[in-house]
Amino acid sequence: MRVAGAVLVAVAVLAAACGGSDGGSGSPTGPSAPTLAGTWKATRAEFVGVANSSQRVEVVSLGVSVTLVLNAAGTFTLTVAEPGMAADVTNGSWTSSSDALKMTPGGMSWSWEFDMTLSGNTLTLSGATFEFDVNGDDRDDQAKLSMTLARQ
Repeated sequence: MRVAGAVLVAVAVLAAACGGSDGGSGSPTGPSAPTLAGTWKATRAEFVGVANSSQRVEVVSLGVSVTLVLNAAGTFTLTVAEPGMAADVTNGSWTSSSDALKMTPGGMSWSWEFDMTLSGNTLTLSGATFEFDVNGDDRDDQAKLSMTLARQ
């Protein structure tokens, strides 16, 4: 299975299911756009099965590189690269609230939302629902994605 492609396909398939507030570009009680702006590299990106939380796949340990660039102007670039494969790149717009990061891929009418915490140079995103093969049977399962990203 090509993990990078599965990650981006999962985003497209289930992003509409990841509702939440529409936030604003920064909130008085949360991180502002300039605070979040920068390049973030995943140190952990784990899919956990919804039906069986003991089924987990952490893709960074498998060699997958996940980089998220958030621009203060409200645009993002998400790059997912697997060794030996061409990188998959998604561009779009983002907004944040006190505890959520919402990203809308370019040209799409849907967006997805992660619960968010920022502590120093560590950004934690969690709770987005995706389709991902967490049990290794070559069929996608409903899973939650959680990522820990470090500012570069």
